[in-house]
Amino acid sequence: ISSIEVVKTDVKQLRVAPAQDKGAEGKGFRSAAMAHSKATAPDDEPVGRNSTIAARIRRIDSLPTLVATDGLFSRQVSPFAKEVQAEEVVARMGSKTGLELMRGVAAVNRGDFFDLLVLGAGPAGLRAAVEAASRGHRVGLIDPKASITGAPTGAHSKALREAALCGATTWAEVEQVKNNTIQGAIRASARQMRIFLVEHLQGIGKLHDETHIVFTPTDRAKPTKALEFNALVIATGSQANRFPPVNFDLPGVYDSDTVSMIDRIPERLVVQGAGIIGLEYALIFKKLGCKSVVVVDIFDQVVPMLDSSLQEACKQTMASEGIELVMKTKFTQVEALPDSTALAPKIRVTCEGGKILDCDCLLSACGRSGVTKNLGLESLAIMGLQVGRGGFVQVDENGYTGVAGIYAVGDCAGGNLATIGQEQAVRSMRKHFGSGMLSKETRMSAKPLGVWTIPEMAWAGVTEEKARSDGLDIGTVTVKFNRTVRGCVTHQEGFLKMVYHGVSGKVLGVHMFGEQSCDLINYGAEAVCDGDTVYDILQFVFPAVTYHELYTLAAQEAKLKIMHRGAKSLTAATAWERVEVALAKSCQEEGKTIREVLHVAFRYFDLDSSGYITPEQLKAALKGLGMQLSDEHIMKMVVEATGSDEDEHIEYEDFLRIFNVEPERGIVGKAEIQQQGL
Repeated sequence: ISSIEVVKTDVKQLRVAPAQDKGAEGKGFRSAAMAHSKATAPDDEPVGRNSTIAARIRRIDSLPTLVATDGLFSRQVSPFAKEVQAEEVVARMGSKTGLELMRGVAAVNRGDFFDLLVLGAGPAGLRAAVEAASRGHRVGLIDPKASITGAPTGAHSKALREAALCGATTWAEVEQVKNNTIQGAIRASARQMRIFLVEHLQGIGKLHDETHIVFTPTDRAKPTKALEFNALVIATGSQANRFPPVNFDLPGVYDSDTVSMIDRIPERLVVQGAGIIGLEYALIFKKLGCKSVVVVDIFDQVVPMLDSSLQEACKQTMASEGIELVMKTKFTQVEALPDSTALAPKIRVTCEGGKILDCDCLLSACGRSGVTKNLGLESLAIMGLQVGRGGFVQVDENGYTGVAGIYAVGDCAGGNLATIGQEQAVRSMRKHFGSGMLSKETRMSAKPLGVWTIPEMAWAGVTEEKARSDGLDIGTVTVKFNRTVRGCVTHQEGFLKMVYHGVSGKVLGVHMFGEQSCDLINYGAEAVCDGDTVYDILQFVFPAVTYHELYTLAAQEAKLKIMHRGAKSLTAATAWERVEVALAKSCQEEGKTIREVLHVAFRYFDLDSSGYITPEQLKAALKGLGMQLSDEHIMKMVVEATGSDEDEHIEYEDFLRIFNVEPERGIVGKAEIQQQGL
């Protein structure tokens, strides 16, 4: 490459083109033209090596001309037109040799300007950083930790849970699982950052204005400096709520953040809060060998957002594990006993009503709030950035705060779960750096959610209670694990509950309890989001001998309930269905009407011509048709026909209606039979 010239009518369309010299040297610019073509491709296409140069050149217009310095921040003395700035920077990129061009590109990629800065290296922050960096942008990830795990706060409980399921009985065994988890997460995160050239800026950042952050390195030997950004993602996560009268300075008292500092298996544990975090740790520590676990909550329900079936299953599990639930009760005092020490804590919890709980470990799990203080967000309040209740940054569906290029994702923006935060992170980066395709896509209306209790719980879509309160015409069906082949092999306890529209069969919600529920719920969430019906599920082929069979069994039962709408017993309804099919065949073969055939059938069932059918007569008649049914099933058929648990005889009118045939007006029972001459 011997020379370049700048061709531009608009800075946003700035490109590199060969000089007038048509020699062999000019052919080298073919790669630059290809780079420009790839850089303008849809946002979901992979970004190639050559496109990086074009991407850098395209953002030259966003670089200010800094000619004066005032403290940390360089300021522009006089405004320059974008064209002047662009020409100045392109000139800086070199105009004669390939080496100079590469030095120019390096200048754009160094210094204190970043295409994206990310505050916080949790799962959402790391995902945002990788998404932007994979598109060829320079990304700085600000976090005070020396090693990045990219793991959520809840990863600690998952590691303890795995240790419990693996049979750990000592804290050394628990620590081994924890350390293996941490090291694996560090390696995975480091690999992503290395592949996509994400720069780890170890320290803390505080907003100065809508385009600058004051960065203070963890290493105090390094100076504090101002970093400029085109886009910023706030992903600082959440922190545990702390409410009185709990004194968190006492030895043995922890919250959902400091619980990771526990270095032993408690003997007596008290958990404040019957939400997701509280129930997870209660069951985990009981499995690890904790002798006594008590969960206290001021409300009357465990995990209120759950379907009632999951709530009940959870309470039954707690009871079977020997965990005591104390509901509608609050703490009045928390104190250390006189002989309590740091190594052997002794804590007394006094509850409302005088109940006293002595323990050696108190875990407070009363929800979480966004980490948004001391970030300098107040400096942007005048521009419209809002922090709402619970310290959560207010954002739109793409994580945008409404101010400049600033986004917030994950827990600090109300994401709650790591996967939801990661989805927010990807959307925000596609919104800012993408091609506009994002606005044409439809988001999932129902996201799969899970609770890592022992066993797991998971759900997607609406609960039965919510559907009924909304006035929807619904049906429900519950299938236990032991009805599947896999369940017969594993003998695991659990169930799937499906909520569906009572007429169309559209799947409205799926709720699961049992191991692997958090994996299995994905199909249910997709069915809810796609508006699938139980008939669609029956067309889907699942792998053999898996718990996915639960979906098929649930759809089959729901289909029968829709067919026999209002049926009290599917067994009885199915038995009457078989009788109806046999009678329909008789109609075809003998050329008679359904009413005529029903007259004959009733006489066949009514052995003593009494005008009604007894359970014994019904059983004998069905046996003659090849149907061997128990007395219990026969009684269910009688109830299905009469509509009453008290009637023990099937009248002629009931017999007709079970087959959707109304008696002739003014003629009923034996009179109608006699008139027909039967």
